[in-house]
Amino acid sequence: MFQSFLAADDIGERLGKALTPQKVSWFGTDIMVNPSYYTGFAVMAILVVAAIILRLTVVRHMKRVPGKVQSVLELIVGGFSKMAEGEYGGFVGAYIMVAAIYVCLGTLVELLGFRPIMADLNACLALGISTFGLIFFFGFKKKGLARFKHFANPINIITDLAVPVSMSFRLFGSIVSGLLISELIYSFMFTSFVFPVIVSVITTLFHALIQAYVFATLSTLFIQEATE
Repeated sequence: MFQSFLAADDIGERLGKALTPQKVSWFGTDIMVNPSYYTGFAVMAILVVAAIILRLTVVRHMKRVPGKVQSVLELIVGGFSKMAEGEYGGFVGAYIMVAAIYVCLGTLVELLGFRPIMADLNACLALGISTFGLIFFFGFKKKGLARFKHFANPINIITDLAVPVSMSFRLFGSIVSGLLISELIYSFMFTSFVFPVIVSVITTLFHALIQAYVFATLSTLFIQEATE
């Protein structure tokens, strides 16, 4: 029994399903999509509802002496605002905060049995292209037409186009590697149900937090570099 469980074919099949899951129907239509699509919409809906609730409760009734929820909210917002210090820090801080929370929650849903959002390369490319759009927008807003002189050098064009690609594939590779590690842990550690769960939870938490932080940091650095 244990030998068959640890067979190479079985492990390869588990890893194959984790890497390329079977596509599912898109709301009953003939269109088949990656399961991460549903996760993405679910997480986005949760974030929108949470934002509305915070706006109608905590934000509307801000106090000079903050309570626990207001203190946590100010700590989070203040931390991302500090990361995005600069002429456009307000907007950039809001963007990297939302992006980081989206990446973090979109990875943590794996603990509930859902497929992580960033395990789909399309989601990673969407975030990378969003950051690239802000880089171009703020660079043009800061330097005007002089920004286009930057593209006179073909090397600069390649360098700029490499930004969304590198950010997307780095994020995708990191999340997928964590997903595969979790599958390997469950495949090999068959003698215990407790230890694999603990290790898997720690791995998922680590990937969620570190990848959210890295993406926010890289986005900030690239945007600030474009406006210098």
